[in-house]
Amino acid sequence: MHLLELLFVVALILYSFVIWSHKLTGRLPLWMVWLFGVGLTADIGGTIFLCVAVADRWKWNLHTVFGLVSLLIMAIHFVWALLANSKEGDWKIYFDRFSVYAWCLWMVAFVSGMPL
Repeated sequence: MHLLELLFVVALILYSFVIWSHKLTGRLPLWMVWLFGVGLTADIGGTIFLCVAVADRWKWNLHTVFGLVSLLIMAIHFVWALLANSKEGDWKIYFDRFSVYAWCLWMVAFVSGMPL
């Protein structure tokens, strides 16, 4: 497995673990938020390496759009997780409500990149 693939798989494992652990337990302790941050960092690193690797063959396609949008949503989702962990009220309620949807969008981007 190449470093590029490894980064995306690490992001997949950590992001999925955090979202589904939170969904099943209803808790979002700080250590899970930090795992989320490591997953986000792996995804950003993989995306940067991928962009450098294919700079001469860059194409806008469905995967590119889904990938960039889902990376942005994952970053916003991470900030949301920080706020949900540190504050009570609406941040936690909306994180609970929308986290699986954000994860699903990220999964579409992940799976759409597999054939490429």
